[in-house]
Amino acid sequence: MSSIQKMLNKTLLCSVLLGAAFQSQAAEKVVATDLEPLHHVILENKYVTVMRVLIQPGQSTLFHEQHLDYVNTHIEGSPVKIEYPDKPVNITEMKTGNVKFGEHQGKSDTDKVTNTGSTVNHQVAFEINIPGPQHFGGATRPASYAFQQVLDKKTVKGWKVTLKPGQSTGEYTQYGPGVRVFFTEGRVLIADRAHTNRVKELWVHPGDAFLTDPGKTEITAASADNIVFNDYELL
Repeated sequence: MSSIQKMLNKTLLCSVLLGAAFQSQAAEKVVATDLEPLHHVILENKYVTVMRVLIQPGQSTLFHEQHLDYVNTHIEGSPVKIEYPDKPVNITEMKTGNVKFGEHQGKSDTDKVTNTGSTVNHQVAFEINIPGPQHFGGATRPASYAFQQVLDKKTVKGWKVTLKPGQSTGEYTQYGPGVRVFFTEGRVLIADRAHTNRVKELWVHPGDAFLTDPGKTEITAASADNIVFNDYELL
C-alpha cells in the first residue's frame, strides 16, 4: 500500500471516529442548565438564577444547554474536559479565582463538563434571566486599590474586592441588581441604609453568595484576615 493511500485511510478512519463520537454525544440527554443535577439552584429572583456547581473528581455533568448570558465564578478550580455535541473536545483548566462569561443571548450553547482533576470543582454561577441590557444606570465602584474590575460586558460588570482587616469599601451606589460571591472566610459589616452607624454583621465562607439590591452600599472587613469577594452588577 502506498504512503498516499495509507494517509487517506488514516484520514478516513479519523473522520469516521470523530463522526461516531459526535453521534454518541448528540444522542445523550440534554437538559436546561438550571435543571442539570450538579447545578444546584441556591438563589433566584426575576433577574438572576444563582447556582452552586459541585463536580467530584472523575464526575461529569449532563449535556446542558445555555441560552442566557452566564457568569461563572471559580471558587475551587480543576482541570476539566468539556465536550460538545457538534465540535471537538476542549481539554482546559478552570483556575481558582477566575471569572468566565458566556454570551448566550440569541446563540445558545450546549456542553458537558468532566472534572479530570483530583479535587472537587466548585463554582458559583448565575444566569441573567432577562435579556439586556436593562439600562439600570452606570455601574461604577470607588477609585480604590481595593477594587479590581474583572468583568465588563454589555449586560453585567464585576469587580474583585480585597479588604484588609478593618478596611471599608467606602460608600458607593449600586444602580442595578447584582450578586456578591465570597472567596474567603471571615466577618463582614454591611451598612444599614436606614439607620446611621448601624450595620448587619455576617460571617461568610468561601463560596457564599448573596443577591444584592440597588442603593447605597458600604462593606467593612471585621476579621483578622483579608476579606475577598466578587461584586457583580447588572446593567
